[in-house]
This record gives sequence, structure tokens and C-alpha cells, in this order.
Amino acid sequence: MLVLLTPAVCMDSGLMELLSSYDDPLMTSLDLAFLLVTHGFDATPADGYVVVVTGNATYTLMPNKERPGLADILTNTSETTCMAFI
Repeated sequence: MLVLLTPAVCMDSGLMELLSSYDDPLMTSLDLAFLLVTHGFDATPADGYVVVVTGNATYTLMPNKERPGLADILTNTSETTCMAFI
């Protein structure tokens, strides 16, 4: 049996579930930060985006308007890279 280790981005599953569960084309970064804080995330609104810190990962979320979900997620991969078995 051959097991390969490849890097994969470790995304917070609770955050991903929350962001993909709803659509709101009118949501602003302030609205998004408020929603995340009420669900227990460390979220800070900034100029048009939200910074979320979970564990040792930092995510930048941009409200995505008409597209499905609430936000597009940008990550700092040097902080969120892990090893996954495939």
C-alpha cells in the first residue's frame, strides 16, 4: 500500500459550513462580521472585507454579493497549510 502526503489547505469546517449555508446579495462586511461573531468566530470588519482568526489560521473574507454563499475566502497558505493523506 502506498500512502502519499500532499499539502492541503486546512479550512475551518464550521466557518465553511456557515458561509455556504446562506446567500445574501446585500450583505456588507460589517453584516458579515456581526454574523460571524454571533456564531462564535473572532471576526473583525475592515474596509470591504472581514478578517477571521481561528486557531492558528487567518482568513480574509470578501462578501460575494450575487454568487452562492456569503463570502469568498482568501487564506494565508503559509499559516493554514497542513498534511493530508490521499
